[in-house]
Amino acid sequence: MLHRLPLHRRRLFELLAGAGLLTSAGLLPGRSGATLPTVTDRYFVFAYFQGGWDMLLGLDPRNPDDFPSRLASETGIDPAYATLVGLDPGDYLVDTAVEGMTFGPYIGNMADHAHRMAVVRGLAGESVAHVVARRHALTGVRPAGSSVRASSMATLLAFLLGEGEPIPNLVCGLNSFNVGHPSWAAGLTTETVEDLYQALSPGRTSVSPSARAALEAFFAKQEAHTSSAMQQEIYTNRRTARGIVDLGIADLFDLESDSGDMPAMREAFGVDSGLTGAGGPRALMAARALTQGVARCVSFAAAENLDTHQGADWQTVAGPRQQEGWDSVAALASHLAATPFGDGSSWLDHTTIVCLSEFTREPVLNSSGGRDHHIVGTMALLGG
Repeated sequence: MLHRLPLHRRRLFELLAGAGLLTSAGLLPGRSGATLPTVTDRYFVFAYFQGGWDMLLGLDPRNPDDFPSRLASETGIDPAYATLVGLDPGDYLVDTAVEGMTFGPYIGNMADHAHRMAVVRGLAGESVAHVVARRHALTGVRPAGSSVRASSMATLLAFLLGEGEPIPNLVCGLNSFNVGHPSWAAGLTTETVEDLYQALSPGRTSVSPSARAALEAFFAKQEAHTSSAMQQEIYTNRRTARGIVDLGIADLFDLESDSGDMPAMREAFGVDSGLTGAGGPRALMAARALTQGVARCVSFAAAENLDTHQGADWQTVAGPRQQEGWDSVAALASHLAATPFGDGSSWLDHTTIVCLSEFTREPVLNSSGGRDHHIVGTMALLGG
C-alpha cells in the first residue's frame, strides 16, 4: 500500500501511533485529555541512514520486468539493477516470510525480521536540502530555514519516559535537538562509541576522596550564589556529568575489551569483521545502553555517505553502504529478540526501532547514471 502523507509533527505522531508506538505507551492524549505516560516499559531506537537512501535498493523495490529502463520516461521508475556492479539477476528482489512483503537487493539481514516490520512508503517531504530535510525528519517539524523549531522525537520521548535513566537520550553519529525540554532530556551526543567510552571514563588524574569532597563543597557554594538560569544549568549539567561518571558504566562501551560477552557481541554485530561499517559499533552501543539500564532512547547513524549522485558511486557503493546499515539494525533486533526482558517477553517486544533517512533517491537515473535527491520519503518501524 502506498501512503502519501505530509511529514509534519502531528502526522508523524499519527504514524507512530498507527504502529502502536505511542498509544500503547500512553504518550498521546487520550479522550480524557491525559498527557502523562500510562505505560513506562517502552524503549526507542532511531536508526538514521545519512545521505538519503535509495528505496529501490531496500524498502521499496520494483520488478525490472514490470519497469524496464526503456519505459522509464513513461513510468517514472527505473530500477536499473542490471547496472549495479557485482549484482546477479537472481538477487534483484528479496522475498520474505511475509506474504506481499518484498525488499530490494541490499536489504541484507533485515529481511529476516520482516514479520516484525511495518514499512511506510510515500512520505511527502518539503525540502531536498540535506540539513533542512534531516532536521525535519528527526523532529517532525519543518525547520525555519535551517533552524529547528522543535525537539528531536527522541528528546520528546526521553522527556516523557526517561527521567529515571542515567542517560535518558543517547545519540551517536548524528544531531540531536532540544527545544523547551529540560536539559536532562537533551541528547548526550558523541561521534563514535570510543568517544562515549572516553566521556564516561574517569579522568586520567586521580583525585583523593578529601580533595574530591573539597571540590564538591566549592562547586556547591558557587552554585548557591548563581544569579542566572544559564549559570544554574551549567552547574546542573556538571553534577549530572559527575554522577554519570561515578556510576562506573564506561566499561559497558569498551569495544576493545576481551572480557565478558564483548568479544561475542563484536562478532555478532560485525564490528571485528567490518561487515556493518560504522553502524555496527553504534548498534552494539544501543544494545548495551538499552538492556543494561543506561538509556531510554538511543539514536545512531546506521549508515553514512549515501549521497551518491554519480553513476560510478551509485553503481558500486550505494547498495553495500546501505546494506551495512541494515545489517547493523538487524544485529540489534536479533540481540534484543534474544535478550529476556524479565516478564517472559524479549527486549524487542518492548523496543521500537525507527529506521529513517532525510529523503530518498530519485527513482530514475540522472545523466551520469546515478540518482539525485527525491522529495518523497520512506520509514521502517520494527519491534514492539
